[in-house]
Amino acid sequence: MNLFMDLKQVYNMSPNPVGVTLIFENKNIDYDKELFKKPEKMDRYCNFVKRASNGEYLKIRNNDFSCVTGEIMLGFKKPKHIVLDMRLDYRGLKYVLLYPINEYNIGKYDCVILIVNPMICMDIIEAYKKIYKKPLNIVCGTISGICSEITAYVIKRDDINFSFLCSGSRIYTGFDDSELLCGIPFSMTNEIISEMLKIRGNRKLDYELARNC
Repeated sequence: MNLFMDLKQVYNMSPNPVGVTLIFENKNIDYDKELFKKPEKMDRYCNFVKRASNGEYLKIRNNDFSCVTGEIMLGFKKPKHIVLDMRLDYRGLKYVLLYPINEYNIGKYDCVILIVNPMICMDIIEAYKKIYKKPLNIVCGTISGICSEITAYVIKRDDINFSFLCSGSRIYTGFDDSELLCGIPFSMTNEIISEMLKIRGNRKLDYELARNC
């Protein structure tokens, strides 16, 4: 059963869900090293995510970033003058893998990034409330969007978060005006997606009842 493929089909999502896997120097993770490609030129982290949602398999490391904020937030570079609580700070980080997780699931991923609309956001929040019996508290307006709010924050805090993106993501990467991004940590993914699919199924019945009234 491929929950990510089910999610994409049921919600008619055009972009693929993006898997994020951190690769460390002294930890072996089994993945197809021929499948993942190093970028041919520097790019923004947000555009790497966008490319993965369109089907690319990317293996990025320090010096692949044209936006220094992404390089700092993911832990490849240290800030000189400020302390950033949301920043990843793991020793021995070698690569970040980005890939369409509905097509290839390594098994060990750190979080999943979804490109969503407000309706899908509503179902994510409803699923969260049903499972964890508490409201979802999100953090927005930090240093930047995709690299910090839905990657570093989600992995470090082990919780769901949303991002309205930063202006650079909108200007240079081409995200649509109606798109938001959501990050879901590995520990929550199966439960959240399974509950979303149930919610979607029940809503389909509600729509049918409403049409017959």
